[in-house]
This record gives sequence, structure tokens and C-alpha cells, in this order.
Amino acid sequence: MNPLKGPGGFGRVVNGFMNIIMCAILSVYVLWTVQNLPGNEALPIFTPLGFFVSFVTSFCVGEFVGDHVPALAWGQKLAAALHVKNKVGAHFISVAVLALVMITSISYVCTWINNVQVAGWDGTFAAWIMVYPFLLASGYVVELVMLPVAMKLAAAVSGFDPSKAPAPAEA
Repeated sequence: MNPLKGPGGFGRVVNGFMNIIMCAILSVYVLWTVQNLPGNEALPIFTPLGFFVSFVTSFCVGEFVGDHVPALAWGQKLAAALHVKNKVGAHFISVAVLALVMITSISYVCTWINNVQVAGWDGTFAAWIMVYPFLLASGYVVELVMLPVAMKLAAAVSGFDPSKAPAPAEA
């Protein structure tokens, strides 16, 4: 049984593809920001190893959240509840919920992992809130653009296209 085939494979491919892109962007921005804080210029922060560690940590968090929190479905339900019939408008709304959940989860958990022992809760929150607005805005734009690409890739790899699947029966 191939784990990349069927509906489950579709979800794995979308989640993996989007997490590769998002976690690379999150890692670069956070490491660049921290490297350029006064006093950090000479420290080995934004290095290949630093990027690798940051990427792996954020990817693990992103994969877990993406597999266990149906954020895109929540966004689609919100668009439906708002009676948005336009596909583009519905995409903007569903991706807003997806970005809010994914970027918030990944960025906060990774900030907590990397800071709580040294900076405590207050310092961790301060570090997170320093980078969060940019991460959320850029994450939204990247997800808005890349999610359709990820879905097309996932449909090709998995052999499953949810837009062509029958609607599930109501229980």
C-alpha cells in the first residue's frame, strides 16, 4: 500500500509540500532577524546548521499540526457560513484561517522550544511577537499562491482529486 496514494496521500503531499515551503521561509526570516539584533552580529546564528535545525524543528511542528488540525476545512466552512460563492473569495478566506492556524502554531511552538529555558515565558512571548506579524502576513501570501500548486501536485501524485470526489454523506 502506497502512503502517497488516495485521499490520505493527497493530504500528505499537500501538507509536506506546503510545510517545506513555509518552514524554509519561516526559518530564513527568523534566523535573519535574530542574527541582526544588536549584539548578535558576530554570533553563529544564521548558518547552514542553524537553518537546518530551525527547518527540521518547524517542519516537525508543521507536519503534526497539518495532519491533526483541519484548518483548511475550517476555513472552507467559514467561507460557506459567510455565503461566499466566489471561488477566489472562498480561497482567500479559507487560506486566511489556514495561515492563522499554521503560522501561529509553527512560529509559537518553535519560539517556545528555542527560548523558554533561557528567556522564560515573557522573553519567549516577546521574541515571538517580534517576528509574528511578518510571518503571518508573508505566510498568508505564500499559502494563497502556493496552495493551488500543492493541490495540483498532490492530485497528480496521489491519483485523488477532492474537487472531483463525491461529497461525503451527512451522518
